[in-house]
Amino acid sequence: MDEKKYKRIPLIPYLCCLLAVSMLFAGATFSRYTGAQSGNTDVSLGSFIYSYEIGDLSAATFSNVNYWLDIDGGRTAMNPARSVRFTVRNYTLLEDGSAERISDVDLQSTLRLYAPAEFAGNLAVQLVQVDENGGYITKTPQYVLRDLIYDSAGNFARQNGETQVIHTADSEDFDARGDQQGNPFDERLTVTGSFSGTAENHTGTIYAACDETGNSLTLTATVQQAEYSVGFYRRLVADENRSAPQVFLECSEEIPFYTLDIGLPELCLEADGAPQERTFVLFLTVTEITRNDDFSATWDGSSLDQALLLLESGKPAYFNGARITGYHFNVNAPVYELKGGIMTLTGEQTTLRIRKDYSTDDSGNPVLSFHHVAPLSEGAASVVHPIEQFYDETGEAILLADFENITQVHPYYGLCSNQGASGYIAFADLPDSPYYSTHAVQVTGTPDYAMEQALSKGYATRLNVLFVQASVSRREGGAG
Repeated sequence: MDEKKYKRIPLIPYLCCLLAVSMLFAGATFSRYTGAQSGNTDVSLGSFIYSYEIGDLSAATFSNVNYWLDIDGGRTAMNPARSVRFTVRNYTLLEDGSAERISDVDLQSTLRLYAPAEFAGNLAVQLVQVDENGGYITKTPQYVLRDLIYDSAGNFARQNGETQVIHTADSEDFDARGDQQGNPFDERLTVTGSFSGTAENHTGTIYAACDETGNSLTLTATVQQAEYSVGFYRRLVADENRSAPQVFLECSEEIPFYTLDIGLPELCLEADGAPQERTFVLFLTVTEITRNDDFSATWDGSSLDQALLLLESGKPAYFNGARITGYHFNVNAPVYELKGGIMTLTGEQTTLRIRKDYSTDDSGNPVLSFHHVAPLSEGAASVVHPIEQFYDETGEAILLADFENITQVHPYYGLCSNQGASGYIAFADLPDSPYYSTHAVQVTGTPDYAMEQALSKGYATRLNVLFVQASVSRREGGAG
């Protein structure tokens, strides 16, 4: 069987604080995936069964600074690694967590990260396996991706098609994890392939492998239409020392994206009739500051104010060459619970995201959507998940279609897709413009807020696990 099976999990924008970048990994509620392939009726083939889970990211932000800060002869880490746990299985699970169906064929799994080049090309990555006691067993060195991409002069390496041997010990150390004895864990990588083009538009494939360990990396560059956001500082007009949650311009532009595939022998699950599961942790470290026009932007007087007015009139608007498709911002909203058939205030608040999308047509009529920003499990990083269920004050479900006006939802309460774990979120008097604190103020037309310098940038990215039949993987030289 040569069928390749995989599912995808979104990484919803990496954003920032003080020019930081971050990625919000979808948590356990959304991260369990299963698959099966049983072959056709003409040929007797074993069942191709798998499942995997991707857990929460340890922290949501990467500061956009150089990893090392040198002070008085010492070095301080300014951007420590973030970690994400994932588990692969050769079986599917029942509700109680026990094995339901077990694969009849060997499975080779591969971890895949898909992210914009300006972020992914600036990463150092490392994989460890989690043992039965919860301890870490280092399985790869720290791979500094820029060392696979560029030569010492900053040009794309191996332009003449040569093969290069790279020793990971020669890469800069960003607090890499050592082996179980605390010694450095390094490999000699045989590297082939290259990227070609410019920083703004390049393609190609780089393959690196270590014969001694069996570990491999494939890094592929493509140019894709990207949806990303740039966040701006928002402050009170009446008090310039008081800030509000950022407002994010939603933009669309073609940019290079990287697909990183990481393979190692331990990601192979051999079919022996028994259920197998293995858990790993991926460490991600941003190595250097990213500098571009987006990170250095300001709201620039009335230019972006005028851009939003153009959107509302059905005309296109642009920011640093990218088309502006809308905006979003966060607000605090009160939480209610249903008691005795009536909504009752709990005294708590939660974070609600209001998004206005002008990309569906050029009429100037936006589509509104709403998301909850909160952890999916205790102690996890906050993630963005949709609010699509609405209820009236007696708890009766209300069917609402696409929203074009915020007043449509003012009378109602929303439950988030995380089984409504945070309670009923009230929409009364919420604005749909980043200039105002409430809808009542929005009606007056007198802004509460003004926007200033850019603080953040975010892209939609993905992390997933691919599965192939292991014999196919060995014959073809790796999963892809």
